[in-house]
Amino acid sequence: MKQPELGLKIAELRKEKGLTQEELVDLCNISVRTIQRIETGEVTPRSYTVKTILAAMGHDLKDIREEKNSTLGKNKLLQLGWIFGIVYLLLGFLEGPMDFMRISEDLSGTSTYFFFPVEGYNQTFYLMIKLLVLGSFLFFFRGFVALGAIFRNPLLRISALLLMALMIFTITHEITSLFWNPVDPLLISMGISVAFGVLGIIFGISLIRLRKGLGSLCLVAGLLEISAGIFFLFLNPLGLPIQMLAGLFQVIIMYKAYPRPQKTSAQLA
Repeated sequence: MKQPELGLKIAELRKEKGLTQEELVDLCNISVRTIQRIETGEVTPRSYTVKTILAAMGHDLKDIREEKNSTLGKNKLLQLGWIFGIVYLLLGFLEGPMDFMRISEDLSGTSTYFFFPVEGYNQTFYLMIKLLVLGSFLFFFRGFVALGAIFRNPLLRISALLLMALMIFTITHEITSLFWNPVDPLLISMGISVAFGVLGIIFGISLIRLRKGLGSLCLVAGLLEISAGIFFLFLNPLGLPIQMLAGLFQVIIMYKAYPRPQKTSAQLA
């Protein structure tokens, strides 16, 4: 860890312990002036000096490095999250009409899809879009798993993971049902809609819990997600456009949160 990050981290740990610079000096026998220059980033201390200071506060240099790597990993997931969140929303403009046509064909009882036939280029396009939707959704919500870890919001992590699992099941069903469909597709679609409704409400509540750290935008996104979830529970198609609007706010939230871990580390340190 290099300066000024190292000095800021030492200052953060010292404040967490409730120590003044003079009290830290008494514990590690290093001059106050040296501590001050290290914390302000004026000098780069030797490894032995850093280990001595950290040991006096009950920490290890290895643990500090591992914590830094963990933070960088979470920040990367947040960056990928908001980028793929945009991709997911854009793909929705293609996926939505495709799903509507499929539902219309199922309700009419036809065996061949008018807009997406079982064979040919359109089917390949359909499969490609579905796989892209799945991939972008997983990266998007993996960002919420990381966000839940950063802000210590276990409900957000769990609900995001469950939504990821549900999306995998949904896309898998939609693809395999093109070729093999032993169960009434309408019945499965109803079950999926209800499952998304329940998890959407839980996910919305977890988003609202972020408002103390990320502002009122989380409250808006959470309420929209809860509203979409309620519509999904009653199999109301209005749930989809509301959820897409909620997704837009969620992308903004993740974009806003992306630089926050680095910024917070510098401010607290």
